[in-house]
Amino acid sequence: MMKQFLDITQQLTKLTNNLLEVNKKVQKQLLPPKVVHWKTPLLISILLALLSVAAITDGPTRTTIADLSWLSFIISMGLLTSQPPFVIYGVSISPWVTSVLVGLWLLVRLPPDNRPIAWIAGPLIAVVVLAAIEIWNSESKWDKIKSLIQPEFLILTLIHVMISCWFGFHFLIQGWLQDYPSVLSQNLKESHYLVTFQGPTINRSRGVIILNEMEKYLKNQAATKPWPQIEQMLIDIDNERFFLKNEALKKIQIVPEDGSWDVKTSIVQGESRYQLEMQATWLGLVFRPEIYSFTQSCEVINIGNAATVDCGAIKRSKPGLKKNGSGGDSQV
Repeated sequence: MMKQFLDITQQLTKLTNNLLEVNKKVQKQLLPPKVVHWKTPLLISILLALLSVAAITDGPTRTTIADLSWLSFIISMGLLTSQPPFVIYGVSISPWVTSVLVGLWLLVRLPPDNRPIAWIAGPLIAVVVLAAIEIWNSESKWDKIKSLIQPEFLILTLIHVMISCWFGFHFLIQGWLQDYPSVLSQNLKESHYLVTFQGPTINRSRGVIILNEMEKYLKNQAATKPWPQIEQMLIDIDNERFFLKNEALKKIQIVPEDGSWDVKTSIVQGESRYQLEMQATWLGLVFRPEIYSFTQSCEVINIGNAATVDCGAIKRSKPGLKKNGSGGDSQV
């Protein structure tokens, strides 16, 4: 009995020693050897992250704690990548790692409309961090100033500013395309500032989109209503008491370009049928005095007190046709 007790005691002692040894190794790996060390903000980050998850408090407070945790993590990674083996040919990758982490935080925290700021600010943040490293490594006040006016640093700064400007210009162009999507229907092969990987097609034009929605609305009404109601709707369209464009715009997202499209409809009445002509003409700014319009012809027929709608293909105005009706150069 005593022998078994001694064996158990020895095993417990051995297990305790092993746990203590593991604890020492873990502490050696986690605890920073000095206060100013990359592990210090990492431990703070882990502590704050656990606190933000476990703390029972209001949402804004938890968000603030999580932001502080992420900030500590950014500082930790910035310090870690500022030393070997993350120094390549004498250049630390810390500025770019820091800018990427800050950019990720901005992408999460900023509303969707302001997220381009993360891309635009990224290269500038890298330059600021690089300047901070240069100043930190300088021994005297003159060396701090000298390090920031060296040609290598100035060229690197200008490159980052140029990249930031290109990001800004990219999002500016994207904003224009969202407001004026018909630009993508043009041939952009000769453009030096806008790149598209798809060929020009009239299906991208806002005028075509409006005409398509007008056709869908007309066919939907014909499929759900009897002929007398459809005939009255056509009469109201002809007398401008009802506008198909307004119904079409209810189905699609409104963009500023819509106000520059003049949509007209004309009705020709026949025997038990109506010929509906729809035309969308661009009234906005153009580089050449040419007509930019689309037309579509639909035939509405009365068959058994029900309406049948048959629409032809959408046709674009002849390229180069000037507003006075004369010919002109081909439109690009």
